[in-house]
Amino acid sequence: MSASDDKDGNDIMTPEDEWEEGDSDRTVIQGIKDLTGHLANRQASLIVISGASAGKMFKVSNEALTIGRGKDCEIVLAEEGISRNHARVEPDGHGNVAIVDLNSTNGTYFNGNRITRHLLRDGDKVQVGSTTILKFSFQDSLEESFIQNQYDQAIRDGLTGVFNKRHFLSKFKEEFAYAIRHNEATSLILFDIDHFKKVNDTYGHQAGDMVLKRLAEIIAGNLREEDVLARYGGEEFAIILRNQNEQRAFVAAERLRRAVEKGEFMWEGQRILVTISLGIATLSQARFQDPADMLREADEFLYESKRGGRNRTTSVLRRS
Repeated sequence: MSASDDKDGNDIMTPEDEWEEGDSDRTVIQGIKDLTGHLANRQASLIVISGASAGKMFKVSNEALTIGRGKDCEIVLAEEGISRNHARVEPDGHGNVAIVDLNSTNGTYFNGNRITRHLLRDGDKVQVGSTTILKFSFQDSLEESFIQNQYDQAIRDGLTGVFNKRHFLSKFKEEFAYAIRHNEATSLILFDIDHFKKVNDTYGHQAGDMVLKRLAEIIAGNLREEDVLARYGGEEFAIILRNQNEQRAFVAAERLRRAVEKGEFMWEGQRILVTISLGIATLSQARFQDPADMLREADEFLYESKRGGRNRTTSVLRRS
């Protein structure tokens, strides 16, 4: 919509014009000077703005990056409709970046049109798979920090700093599907703090918060980098152990249990004794129909641990 004229023939900016200008995601480049001035000290990035990984940001430097579901991809998006090797981001070393489809099953799209190759401009949005949309953008350090902070707030528990339940469920779905496709063993541990209400009632909720934060630190310090720890709710936590069978998962769970039992939980000069009860479910040879079935088994084993006296681990290998 174009601007209207006043009685003297001057252009008047209408609300519609202002909306169109404000809605533009693109950087308008008038010349080389404008280009270098606008993009100096800014990092080219791909930001996931739609899909299960919304909020993730991937830096684009001078190396090609493969987008796909495969674990060996530089940009891993294990989401619906994305091929193992779906597309590749190709910088040319002169400031230009293209995205190239790698003969993916469901295609790569720009402006609704399926593409084989597209030269990216600041603000361009491309779709890969069924729901994932990536935005190509240049970020300065403040913008990059803001985006990362927003993403962290969306996926992490505010008190403990570990992943939240929403992000855990998304990751668990991905890991379950990956284990099924590759016939790999994956284990799930659910655990919660024994008699946590008594801690709050005796020492107060600030002490309870301390226990939760300290517990998360102890557990995280005893996990591998590839494992996923999340606060599942209240005093309950969940862990995904990638490529771990029943025996290895049980050993890992017992190590965690002992580390918590021996851990120092100090409040106003007094040590609070903390223990946890754990339940394990292991996916091997497709023995669960879906992630919910696996969660149910881990939860049943967790409560079997609590009924059996607490401060113990229960799985198919050991019942209370």
